Amino acid sequence: MSARGLCCTQCDPPRTFISTEQERRHELEYHADSFTVSITTKAGLLEKVVVEQVDGVFKCPICRKSLTTKTGCRKHLKNNLCTEKDNNKDPPEPALPAVTLPKHQIVPPPPAPHQPSKTRGFDDAVLYSCGELHALAGEKRKTLGIVESLELKPISIKDALGIEQNALAHATVILRLPAGPVELSPVEPQKRRKLDEDETCSNCSPAPAPGLEHLLSSSPYAARLATRNYVELSDEICELLNRDWQFSPHLRYASAVILAGCLLINKKNGQAVIANTVEPYGRQKTVDIHREPFIVQKGQPATTSLPPSIKTPYKKVWPVTVPTIDGKRLIIGTKSFDALITSSLRLDKVAEPSIGASTPSYVLTDISQSLATTIFLDAEYLDIGLRMAKNKDAWSVSSSDLLHQLRQVKTKFFDASTFYLCRASSFFADNHTCQPYTIFNLASFDQAHSGDGVAASNLFHTIACDVIRDGSHAILKKERVRQLRGQCTEQGSISIEFDGIMNLYGDESSVSILDNRDLNAFLENLASHLSPYVSKANKAVASFLAKEFE
Repeated sequence: MSARGLCCTQCDPPRTFISTEQERRHELEYHADSFTVSITTKAGLLEKVVVEQVDGVFKCPICRKSLTTKTGCRKHLKNNLCTEKDNNKDPPEPALPAVTLPKHQIVPPPPAPHQPSKTRGFDDAVLYSCGELHALAGEKRKTLGIVESLELKPISIKDALGIEQNALAHATVILRLPAGPVELSPVEPQKRRKLDEDETCSNCSPAPAPGLEHLLSSSPYAARLATRNYVELSDEICELLNRDWQFSPHLRYASAVILAGCLLINKKNGQAVIANTVEPYGRQKTVDIHREPFIVQKGQPATTSLPPSIKTPYKKVWPVTVPTIDGKRLIIGTKSFDALITSSLRLDKVAEPSIGASTPSYVLTDISQSLATTIFLDAEYLDIGLRMAKNKDAWSVSSSDLLHQLRQVKTKFFDASTFYLCRASSFFADNHTCQPYTIFNLASFDQAHSGDGVAASNLFHTIACDVIRDGSHAILKKERVRQLRGQCTEQGSISIEFDGIMNLYGDESSVSILDNRDLNAFLENLASHLSPYVSKANKAVASFLAKEFE
C-alpha cells in the first residue's frame, strides 16, 4: 500500500503514515475508545482504573482533565497529578477549619551511642575487666578476692566519645604507664588455636553498645549477635513511632522495619529476647480494623499495651505482656500502634524459639518488669526504617516475599486493612523458612501436599494475591473455588465451607472479595479450621530459626 493510502481521517488536518504499523500505533495512542491503568491508592493497594475517550480526548476519571494521548493520560494517573476536582461541574462545598500539616515532616537521624556520665568505681571496674559485672554475688566476691591476691588494679580507658573500657595491671606497671596517647593491642599466645568455623572474628565485629556488654559476653548466641550493631531506643525515634498513622499511613511499614530484630533486656532478672518478627496494628478503627480491643470485663478494664500515664524509660513506647485467651502476647506499644512480636528467641539461655502470637518464654509479669526493660534496635534496620519513613509512597516492607509480609489475622477479610503488607523480620529471620506461617502463605509449606488444609490454604493464597494485585476491584472466580473444592473430602468441615462459598455465586462467574461480608463469614470459618495446620508448619519454622542461631 502506498503512503498516500495510509491516512487518519479522524485527525484535522488528516495525518498520513509510511507504514501500517505506524498507522496502528497512531490509532492506539490517539483514538482508542478506552484503556485500563493500574494506580496505587492512598491505602497502599493497587487499583485498576478505566479511562475512556470522550469527544476526541481522554478524560481522567478522577479529576476529569482532558488529555490528548493515552501515554500522557497514563503518566498523569501514575504520577498522581490529579487535582481531584471535577471540572467545577458541582459547586464546591463550604470550607471547614482544618489543621494544616507540614509538607515535610522531619525524620530524626539514627541516635548517637549513649555516653556514660562517670567512671566506674573500683569494684565495678575490676568486675567489668573480668566479664563478671552481672555475675552472682558469690562469683563476684571470688573474682575480687583473686584480683586482690594478685595485687592487680583496674585501669580506666576512654575513647574520643567518652566510652569507658577497663583493664587490669599490677600497681607497679600502672606507675610506668605513659601519660599521653598510647597504642593498645592484645598480646596473643605463641600457639594460636584455630577459629571454629562458626566463630566470628573479633576484628570484624562492631563494638557493643553500652548496656549490652554482659549479654554479648555471656549469651550462648554471642558470636551471632556480635556480627550486628545495636543502638538503644532514643527519644527522637520514640517520637517517630508515635506519629499519627491517620495522616502518615506509610509509617506502618517504617515502624515494622525499625523494630524488627530489636533486643529486649529485663534488667531485673537478666532475661533477654530478640524480636525476630514484628507485626504492627494501628490503634484506631479508622486506621486498622484489626486494632487492639479496649474492653471492660466484670467492671474492670482489660490489660492493654497502651503506654501508662507514668514516667517511663522510653517516651510513650511500652514493652508489655498482654494476657489473652490465645496466650501471653509480647507487645511493644505506642500511642499510634501496638507491635505484636510473633517470633522470638531467648538470648540469655538456650531455649526453643517462640513462634506465633504467644510468647511464653519471655513474660513481663507486672509494671516493674516493663519499667526494667531496655530496648536496643538493630542499627542497620533502623537506618532502613528511617529512610522508609521519608517515602510517603511506601506500600510494603520490601519488594520480595510479599505474602510473608501479611499479618497473622483470621477475621474481617472484607476489609482492605486485613491485607496490609507491614510484617517485618530481623536479619536472622529474613529468609521465608524462618518466618511464621499464616493462612495466606501456608500454601508454600513444603511438608504438606494434599488434603483439605492444602485446599483451604490455596484459597487464601489466591485471595491474598488477587487483593494485592487488584485492590478494591479484586474478585474470586467461581472456577477457582470449584477446582479447590474438588481437592477436598466429601463431608469434611472444610468442604462444607467451600460449598457455602459456591452457593454465593448463583449464575455469576465471580464475586468481589472486599466489602463482601457474605463471603467473609465462610472465610472466617475456614481460617479457624486452618489453625492446627498453621501450628504444625510453625514448628518447622522454629527448627529453621534455631539452626540459624547455631
